Amino acid sequence: MPACLGSQDAWGLAWRTSQAEVRAGGAVLRVSTQVHNMAVGVARVILLGLFGPVLCLTDVQTPESSGSQAQQCYSFQHIYFGPFDLSNVNFSNVSCPQGCSEAVLSLNTGYRSSVTLVQKGCWRGPLTGQMLSDDKSLPPDYSVVRRCATDLCNANLQTHDSLPNLSPAPNPPTLSGTECYACVGIHPEDCTPEKSRRVQCHQDQSVCFQGNGRMTLGNFSAPVYIRTCQRPSCTIKGTTSPWTNIDLQGSCCEGDLCNRDSLTQPFTSASDTAAPRVPHVTVLLLVVSLLGGALGGPLGLSS
Repeated sequence: MPACLGSQDAWGLAWRTSQAEVRAGGAVLRVSTQVHNMAVGVARVILLGLFGPVLCLTDVQTPESSGSQAQQCYSFQHIYFGPFDLSNVNFSNVSCPQGCSEAVLSLNTGYRSSVTLVQKGCWRGPLTGQMLSDDKSLPPDYSVVRRCATDLCNANLQTHDSLPNLSPAPNPPTLSGTECYACVGIHPEDCTPEKSRRVQCHQDQSVCFQGNGRMTLGNFSAPVYIRTCQRPSCTIKGTTSPWTNIDLQGSCCEGDLCNRDSLTQPFTSASDTAAPRVPHVTVLLLVVSLLGGALGGPLGLSS
């Protein structure tokens, strides 16, 4: 048996070897009962192929097996209405086995009103992933997630200056002529018409929007209620990632200040109008089908 390399290359080599040996074993077992001795020999090779990777993996250095200590990380979470500043906050510390994290998730009316979730603590979830965003989405939002692996390293996100301006003035500075209520909060009473601002909508926003939903940042989440201006298409599309999500339901209306209805009513989910993700499922099922066929044939599992 070759010496263990203690690396991913050793694992890949052992895996490819065991695959070939399993297929060879399946072929031999199909030939005839007269080749019993050869089948026994192949079975021994299969056992070596299957146990070889396990033995090699014991030498692979991982955070758990190498005895490395967990990181000390700052721990904090809060909901802000408007700009935030953490420069004078005394954070508590927590021990984290997979590193530290800090993240910000912000939803804005586009007219100088926002709800922002800020969280620092232990890293949770996958180590990699894709963040899908659209800088032209309405209502505008922003998400940033950062992971680090040294003691107290999650101290970079300190102020609202780390976020882009989600309420830019229109350029050119022209208006659509539509007036809407604008507000955002985490309780329905935060966003009644009486507590909302009346705003003149930007040129490309000629209808009013009202809705509710939930903002999620790791294991930290909050309900959200919002009124603002919207484009005639009334497309609701927010930032999504394996660590953050804004799920909004809402409706649009035409006419000045028409978005005055109750925000606790049921709305159509934004995910219901989003493009279906069936192709991803199809690809996954295809891979599973091919894998089952490849393994089923040589092992005599296929009909």
